[in-house]
Amino acid sequence: MPLTPEQAAEIKKQLLKQVEKLPQENKEEIKKYIEGLNPQQLEEFLKQNKIQMSEQGLPQQSQSQDKPIFQSIVEGEIQSYKIDENKKAIAVLEINPLSKGHSIVLPKKQVPVEKLPKTAMSLAQKIAKKIKSKLKPENIKIETSSFQDYPMINVIPIYKDVPLKKYKADEKELQDIFLKLALKKRNPKEKTQKKEKNPKSQGKKSSIPEMIFRIPY
Repeated sequence: MPLTPEQAAEIKKQLLKQVEKLPQENKEEIKKYIEGLNPQQLEEFLKQNKIQMSEQGLPQQSQSQDKPIFQSIVEGEIQSYKIDENKKAIAVLEINPLSKGHSIVLPKKQVPVEKLPKTAMSLAQKIAKKIKSKLKPENIKIETSSFQDYPMINVIPIYKDVPLKKYKADEKELQDIFLKLALKKRNPKEKTQKKEKNPKSQGKKSSIPEMIFRIPY
């Protein structure tokens, strides 16, 4: 059964309490994201993050994940809109972009952000040129950051009189941008079934698993 507005409100309340305990620097971004979800989006969020409901109707942590979300994207275990790649990095569309065409470049191996391979930055610059050509932004900002200790390079288009603000891109927008930026035509959703396993817990447990949705730095 779909969530009622009352159930959604209670689940959000519990999730926000749990997010408050997380050590992530972008807690406020995550909280705003959760607060803006409607009941249907909240259900999708719970499924995406593998958050189960207790008998009391409250969210509870499922098994923790062994690997960062970006590593799962690189390995093809999680769907993504891959627009280009080279030997050491891939470029995908950000599903929670700061602006239209916001893309991220991920190294194929997890390294400290200060040791990102030069080819990753080269790929970011290549994507920036393509975005400039196809989407006509006023400027492009390229910056490095990390999420779950996995480095990334943000390629963020800046449009005139349009402030940078995170939002959840819908399927149509992602498809349209993918068709403009992809190196060649292919199925944009590269999805592989994740092998079932019993991951070992990692040290301290939080009351909510690390967010699978991506928040730009």
